[in-house]
Amino acid sequence: MTRAAKKNVKKIIRDLGAKGYERSYDWKGYEVYQPVFKGVRYVGYALVILVSGDNAWLAPDAEGDDYIYYRSLKIEEEKAAKHS
Repeated sequence: MTRAAKKNVKKIIRDLGAKGYERSYDWKGYEVYQPVFKGVRYVGYALVILVSGDNAWLAPDAEGDDYIYYRSLKIEEEKAAKHS
């Protein structure tokens, strides 16, 4: 992640009131980060931060949902690989 993108991600995290963020699986050519909140937080749609070059933005609701579905498939693939 570039310095400019990191600055943008940190601003998004601050605006969301999250305590930090974690890297997730790359998707459609983007680096993906997800906010980490203290305790349980109900926010509605999935919150996914997409990064490309110096740009970082909060994914639109539908795209965030698409990513969460993709992420769940990746997790299941990893579990299956461990049990093979």
